[in-house]
Amino acid sequence: MFHGFIPHVMGTRFDMLMIHPNREYLNKLWPVITNELERLERMLNRFDPKSEAAQLKLSSQTPVPVSPEFGTILQLCRSYYEKTFHLFDITLKDFSLIQFHDNRHISTAYPPLSLDFGGFAKGYALKKIQEILLQGNIRDAFIDFGNSSIMGIGRHPYGDCWKVSLLNPYSQQSLNEFSLADNTLSTSGNTMQYTGHIINPLTGTYNNQKKITTIISSDPLDAEVLSTVWMIADNNQRKQISTHFKNIQGNIYTL
Repeated sequence: MFHGFIPHVMGTRFDMLMIHPNREYLNKLWPVITNELERLERMLNRFDPKSEAAQLKLSSQTPVPVSPEFGTILQLCRSYYEKTFHLFDITLKDFSLIQFHDNRHISTAYPPLSLDFGGFAKGYALKKIQEILLQGNIRDAFIDFGNSSIMGIGRHPYGDCWKVSLLNPYSQQSLNEFSLADNTLSTSGNTMQYTGHIINPLTGTYNNQKKITTIISSDPLDAEVLSTVWMIADNNQRKQISTHFKNIQGNIYTL
């Protein structure tokens, strides 16, 4: 068993367990994963002035260039924007204001416009890591990304899955226990220390409800996006959004 961690990446801590008979192989694979995480942070962290997200200035109607991967990411974000009936929106205003001239140039009809990948980046990173592990023939692994995005691949060495407990942040009492096997658990919500950080892009209001939402999905990006959407969607919206995604399990816990 190999345990690696990064104390601070994408605004949080990253922990990972990998199971493989060849320890030296895992030692070589770990830098591949850390390099990928650091690369994605350099691209998507809007608080890093050197990142592509921060340097992208949609301040006029003139098309600006973006890297091929950044263009693909924006197309993914547009797809989630449409599938969630505009509740997922990295502009926090109106994603439809972004105009795609090709996959390498974008502009906006109503500048200025900034992008926030906070509800996207960790899920995208987990999806990239998932690909690295599968290509590297790692069948059993566990990733804890800031206690809010948790992926279990295969099983625990002494079980048939990876067990994860969800605690009430106000009382520390157990709310639920999940069994992860080739899927991802993403949670979103408000705590005493961290509240009023989720905005409804349709109304412009912040969510201050004492609740937690969870999504389990085989696709870590779906889980990441939808856990935040579940916080601001009503019951009818959740039912409609669910029809656009396969095999997701969503829960809401009132605290």
